[in-house]
Order: sequence, then C-alpha cells, then structure tokens
Amino acid sequence: MKWETVNLDIMENGVAILTFNRPEFLNSVNWQFCQDVPAACRVVSSRDDIKVLIITGAGAGWSSGGDIATLFGMQDPVDAKETYDFSTGIVNAIYELEKPVIAAVNGAVAGASLASCMACDLIVASEKARFAFSFIQIGFCPDSGTSYFLTQKLGYHKAAEILWFGKMLKADEAYQLGLVNQVVSPENLLEETIKMAEKLAKAPLLAIGLDKKLLRAALKNDFYQQAELEAMYQVLTWSSEDFKEGCAAFQEKRAPVFKGR
Repeated sequence: MKWETVNLDIMENGVAILTFNRPEFLNSVNWQFCQDVPAACRVVSSRDDIKVLIITGAGAGWSSGGDIATLFGMQDPVDAKETYDFSTGIVNAIYELEKPVIAAVNGAVAGASLASCMACDLIVASEKARFAFSFIQIGFCPDSGTSYFLTQKLGYHKAAEILWFGKMLKADEAYQLGLVNQVVSPENLLEETIKMAEKLAKAPLLAIGLDKKLLRAALKNDFYQQAELEAMYQVLTWSSEDFKEGCAAFQEKRAPVFKGR
C-alpha cells in the first residue's frame, strides 16, 4: 500500500513494514507526511492480519524531523502552533497503536521525529544510526513530545544534558543509555528487526497490548495503584482463549498457538 510519502508492506507472517519514503529529503516531515503516517497507522490498527508494525526509513536516514521549507513558511505564532499540533499527530498515531511497534533506525533521526522514534515500543538501531537532539543549536525547544519521552526514558538530569548541549548520540551511546534495545550492522538491520517482530507476532497479543498499558501506567502510578491495575488485567487474561491455550500447550508439551483473544 502506497501513499505519497510512505509505503506500507504487509507480509504473510503477521508483520507490516511502514517505510518513510522521502529519501531525497532525509524523510523530513511535511504537510503530506503528517497526513500519510496517521492514515497508514489506521490501516495497521484495523487489520487483524497485521500483528506487529516495523517503522523504518528509505535511503540514508530514518527521518530528519520537520521539513525546512515548512518551518520557514510559518507566518505567525498561530500558524506555528497549528503546524506543530499537526505534526504531533504523527507521534499520536504511532503511540496509540495497541499492537507492538518496532523502530528499525537505519540512519539519522532528528527534530520532531525523535519523538516518533521514541514513541515506538522497541528500537533496533543500525550502527550508522544517529540521534540528533540539536534543537538548542538553532534556539529551539523540543516538540511533539520529545522532552516527555526523553525524560521518561533517561531521567531529568541526563535529558537536560542531552537537550542543553544539543548532543548527537551514536548508536552505541544510545544503547548504553538504554534509549535503544539493540544495535546491529546496517546490512542486518531489517533482517534482525523482522526476526524480533516475528517472535512477537506469535505471542499472545492480548497480553502484550495490556502490558503496553501497564508499562505506561507504571510511569505515574504508585505501587498500590499499579498492583491493582495488574490484578484487573490478570483477570482479563485469565479469562482469555490465549491463557487457556498457553496452559494446554504447557501440559501437552507443545508450542502454543495464540490468537490474540
């Protein structure tokens, strides 16, 4: 499936690959991009045959953030606010997917696209990946939720250091900080990410969807609130077909076949 700025390839193994497809502009975000990514995410959400989504970029970069022509074309503060709200819709579309989302970062990530990347559940980075938190270098603040994700993942002090000094993180630095899950060679990026996605596609996706909610709630809940939420979700999974299948497979010493319900 193709739009003007993105492609969506749906594989037979339950995995779909969303490719940002403006390679001549390092997949920067323009008005059409802001419409195409949410449209593709709606397709992913609506199709039962898509279990896991991989997001990658065509060409040399994952996404360089806001398109310069779009940013320079803003006329006044009201226009700027509308533009930033519109671009945040990309992050919302990715973050709100109940299915697992894996970023396969093939090159540079910068600007608002840092938020899109961190909104994914898992991040696999090529050794060539670079995470450019360079807002401060042009007198900018981060946007689209970048400060939220960065602080949640790394804590206040490290987030402040990265933003205030406009750091460019190499793939291995991002891994050491816990910003990415895995670093692989460029030629193996998609293959390794697909392997990870295939494992998740065979998993009990009802439980994974609830795990996403639990992990996000844990960022703000205290122990008692989180334990209560876990108990409620355990009741839901206990009554699911997947739980019954998992128990039966364990007793019968075979691999379970989960259906996500």
